[in-house]
Amino acid sequence: MAAFSTNVMAQDRAAAVKTFNEARELATSGQFAQSIEKFQQAIAAAEQLGEEGQDIIQRSTDKLPDLYYSKGLSDYKASQQAGTISSLETAISTFQKAVEVANEYGDQTVVDKVNNVIPQLLYKKSVMQYSQQDYQAALETINSVIEQNANYATGYYQKALVLKKIDGGSLERALPMFEKALAVAEETGDTQIANKAKQSAASQLVYKGSTQLKEGNSSGAIATLKKALEYNPASADAYFRLSSAYNNGGNWDQAIAAAQKALENASGGRSTQAKIYFELGEAYQGKGQYDQACDAFGNAAYGSFQNAAKHQMEYVLKCESSS
Repeated sequence: MAAFSTNVMAQDRAAAVKTFNEARELATSGQFAQSIEKFQQAIAAAEQLGEEGQDIIQRSTDKLPDLYYSKGLSDYKASQQAGTISSLETAISTFQKAVEVANEYGDQTVVDKVNNVIPQLLYKKSVMQYSQQDYQAALETINSVIEQNANYATGYYQKALVLKKIDGGSLERALPMFEKALAVAEETGDTQIANKAKQSAASQLVYKGSTQLKEGNSSGAIATLKKALEYNPASADAYFRLSSAYNNGGNWDQAIAAAQKALENASGGRSTQAKIYFELGEAYQGKGQYDQACDAFGNAAYGSFQNAAKHQMEYVLKCESSS
């Protein structure tokens, strides 16, 4: 009876080892789901062997966290080809399972790797929801990213974009989030997001300032445009609109200074500079410096500003060069 029992135990161990080896072969060939299933079968079989099966259990559980991680990578690659949120969610789910298994079996290396990956995939999910104009879902997803990784500057940047859409273009909630993205990016050394946050905040504020100008709110525009320059001190557009706002209020010296800063930072050609020179001309004219005004309007006489600038030179200022 003892010999029979020993023979049966040997056969059972051989079967467990065979299952373990099949699982390894499946893993080598990239069949991760099948490999995971086989390793689980090997563990179940080894558990019936008592002490004789402990080495098989240990070697199998050592493999499982990495296998789930590899399956997550495979699922993510498939999601890139599919381009759907559901396929991306499959990859996220697999990585979440990898964390669960890695924690169960004490594999901190896999836990750390996956905890870096999941926020990035959730961010991609939020971007996809944003592109599909499902802004509320995009907000919920990006909030989960920030909850998992409070130092993920890209998450705050994405949240700012989403909030702006939800709030119909208002910067009341979006601007503080751009500021948060900038602060975290600078703390973590993420220069790309820091620059994007600065540029986005500045451009949004310039747009708001230009809207305020159109509405006749020059004082509001000045405050907004000054705020834009805090994010982008080299914004020619902000300085140009600031010059216009100062002209509207008769603040000629400030208008001249802003227009000159706009010209210093302008990167476009004559058509871009023409509008700035026109504001500069109006400021000099308002201040009574007519020679400088004529020079400025002369430089403004190009493209869509040509007729208006010539009118000022010929009929208002009667500049010598226009005669």
